[in-house]
Amino acid sequence: MFQLLLYYFKIIQYQVFYYFMGVFAVFDDLQNRSFNKFDIVNKRGKVAVVTGGARGIGLEVVRKLIECEMHVIIGCRDVKAGQRAIQQHISTDASIEIYALDLKSFTSVKHFTQQILTKHDQIHLLINNAGVMAVPFEKCEDGFEAHWTVNYLSHFLLTELLLPVLKMSGLEDEKARIVNVSSCAHELSPIINFEMINNSQGYIRNAAYAKSKLAQIMLTKYYNKKLSNTNVRVLAVHPGVVNTELFKDTFLKMTAPWILRFICKTPEEGARSIAYASVSPRLEGCGGYYGNCQPLKNLPYADDEETQKKLYDTSMAMVKHFLK
Repeated sequence: MFQLLLYYFKIIQYQVFYYFMGVFAVFDDLQNRSFNKFDIVNKRGKVAVVTGGARGIGLEVVRKLIECEMHVIIGCRDVKAGQRAIQQHISTDASIEIYALDLKSFTSVKHFTQQILTKHDQIHLLINNAGVMAVPFEKCEDGFEAHWTVNYLSHFLLTELLLPVLKMSGLEDEKARIVNVSSCAHELSPIINFEMINNSQGYIRNAAYAKSKLAQIMLTKYYNKKLSNTNVRVLAVHPGVVNTELFKDTFLKMTAPWILRFICKTPEEGARSIAYASVSPRLEGCGGYYGNCQPLKNLPYADDEETQKKLYDTSMAMVKHFLK
């Protein structure tokens, strides 16, 4: 009985913490909205890969990359729905490819990568954008929890599979970039217990989401050290509090969805900082964590180099059979 009460107390605690963090994040977006600007940069001939690029923030990011004259490869779960979205919202002469990508399946990630590499020997930009938030506990095809799988681990696998071609595509004065779409919610993550990644007992949706976003930032920092002698740089971006389908399983969306329209950024506004991190000349040669087109501070725990290394090694062990 005591354990059950403690569990419900933790759920309420996380709801309260998320509420206050959301309030502060909204105020931060309002305070820094003048900095949240994106300027078109000519990237003709460059190739970008975007996960979840057929709706929400991802679709708006794709629009901005197309304005930069990039060729964009989109990975999404429903190709036909993705094609309809592109036809409705983006110019018909845009240079776009769409392939099926289910981030709940490592097999799908591997197949998506093979389709790309069959047609392209250069990739200049990878945006790991797709994600889930506050979903019920689910163990995915390869045995890992859904937030961990979709938000972090499948993107880790995709990054590792595309890294060789990214290294070859980057130039000394125009490096290839990897952009991980993270969140300020990473600050509410519990310490990562590498022995209990999939623990369904005591599962708290918000904590699982925060942990996956913390892992993205930790990996971003680790990769920048690991890739320091290559022509690849890695950035993490907090797009702000954006009214997208990510909120569909949250308490706020279920109880007062109208509030989100008044307090949140639009998907276009949220896409600006991601596009900025992806192509801005101001960030040439830079890595790190950004929001509203400015550097951000992250949870200090994310800077622990020993934990970063453990995260990388653990992640490699989880996906090793798909890296052959």
